Amino acid sequence: MMKIQPPLPLYTSEQIRALEQAVFDGGETAEQLMARAGAALFSVLQTKWPDARTVGVLLGSGQNAGDGLVLARLARAEGFRVSLFGWCRPERLHGAAHRAWMALKTAYPDVVVMQEMGEMPALGHFDVIVDAGFGIGLSRQRPLSAEAVHWIEYVNRARHGGAAVLSADLPSGLIADTGAGDPVVQADVTVCFLAMKIGLVTGRGPAVSGHIVLADLGIPPRKETPDVHVVLGAESLPPKPRDGHKGRFGTVLVVAGNRGMMGAARMAAEAALRVGAGKVIVATHPEHAATLAIGRPELIVHGLVAATSLDALLAKADAIVLGPGLGCDDWAAQMAARVLATDLPLVIDADGLGFLPPSAVMNSLRIMTPHPAEAARLLGCTVAEIEQDRLAAARALRERFGMLGVLKGAGSVIFLPDELRVCGRGSPALATAGSGDVLAGVIGGLLALGIVPAQALPRAVCWHALAGEVLAEQSGAWGAVATDLFEPIRAIANGWANLPPANVSLWP
Repeated sequence: MMKIQPPLPLYTSEQIRALEQAVFDGGETAEQLMARAGAALFSVLQTKWPDARTVGVLLGSGQNAGDGLVLARLARAEGFRVSLFGWCRPERLHGAAHRAWMALKTAYPDVVVMQEMGEMPALGHFDVIVDAGFGIGLSRQRPLSAEAVHWIEYVNRARHGGAAVLSADLPSGLIADTGAGDPVVQADVTVCFLAMKIGLVTGRGPAVSGHIVLADLGIPPRKETPDVHVVLGAESLPPKPRDGHKGRFGTVLVVAGNRGMMGAARMAAEAALRVGAGKVIVATHPEHAATLAIGRPELIVHGLVAATSLDALLAKADAIVLGPGLGCDDWAAQMAARVLATDLPLVIDADGLGFLPPSAVMNSLRIMTPHPAEAARLLGCTVAEIEQDRLAAARALRERFGMLGVLKGAGSVIFLPDELRVCGRGSPALATAGSGDVLAGVIGGLLALGIVPAQALPRAVCWHALAGEVLAEQSGAWGAVATDLFEPIRAIANGWANLPPANVSLWP
């Protein structure tokens, strides 16, 4: 089986501040921590861009600016040309950041500080821009100023013009606790200090953070870890038993595919086969019964006129997938009501989510798989509100509907009974019709194999995300279709896939 990096804890800004305070209480000074942070930044800059000689440092008004100023001093000592710019004059900084400025100014009194808008450096002036604007300092209660927006947009234009961008802790504009933000610095590399922040791996984080380098600065992790982790991989299946037979690997019942939506049912059903389910039965609209299995004769297809016909199929099932292409008419309502009355492990996806009762006690055999628009309908809010705080939305779904689940999207959030996990893998190749149907089928297939829901769900989400990465690396993200995921998923399940490295690495 594949060797998997263990999940990394994800911290809120409040938890990071508590970690910093514990460090200071233990005798470390802010200057010592800032010196190590700046050294880590400069080391990563030299490693990633060994030919760079001209560096610009974007300075904000907080302690994050001090990390950039330490880097500036180290870079000047190595002969780099360094310019400072941003929305705060360095002499107005406070505490350790101000002392970092004085150390730079004393050593290099001719350091260039570009402050006014009219002094904005020409695009193409820098090899690398170091973004030391905000770090964890932003929140919904502290929005960006007009001047900060101006400089963030400048950095992004400069990157478009060829400059590389290295962010200190978080890309400026990104909110540490949620991954929301607009505009946000588009980084090529982000050096995250002390511990991983939630915002780097969900919401806009995956799109703007670039490669993430975690620099713990020599501070050991706390014994008390958060209840949120980022997952960067998942184990493949063990070798298939030599004496196995289809009856040992479970039966999945896919209840899906209303009139005109046969494809959704077919994709979910084939995905269950591709992860090893022994049998897959599809209960679909009678209109599709004769054609759904064309090209995939291994599927057992029943066209059902009435929901009472489901009873015999339910008796054969070890797990159920409800919802892909189910629709919302009377036929769909009858099918959903029958399925929701069972106690079998159950994946509720797509249209099936519309038939959930408004609230329920926790049932750990049920898994819901909404995308942001479906989550917004379920919670009675807007998609924008969901995306403003994806972890809060995941917790609200768990509390209201009493089941496990995944809020899909960039940095999918998996909610289990006592913890959240964020999938740190994925690719825009997954942003295509039918991708969610495939995921529902993968979960259903793992449930049929006898894997408990709390283990099947994160494994399926991670396999699905990894399959998207493999697909994008093989042939690009544009033009990928959901059925292209089947072969990568099968290879990952068997432990044969040549997987791209995770987007998170450790320094040094």
